[in-house]
Amino acid sequence: MQKIKLEMKLSDYWRAKFPQGRPTLRSLQRQCERGQIPAVKRGGWYVLVEQAERTTGNDLVDMILN
Repeated sequence: MQKIKLEMKLSDYWRAKFPQGRPTLRSLQRQCERGQIPAVKRGGWYVLVEQAERTTGNDLVDMILN
């Protein structure tokens, strides 16, 4: 059975996750480029929502929890 990957356009993810507008969309684009936010680029950035919600930003904690 194949696992379904839920992807969301970066701008939509940004509006849903950060309604007050901080950090900026450009900051999130840079984080996608660096691999800090799990995302794929297909013309624009698409966030892998399930993975993004499971990551804490701490590599050690992420390794233990995931």
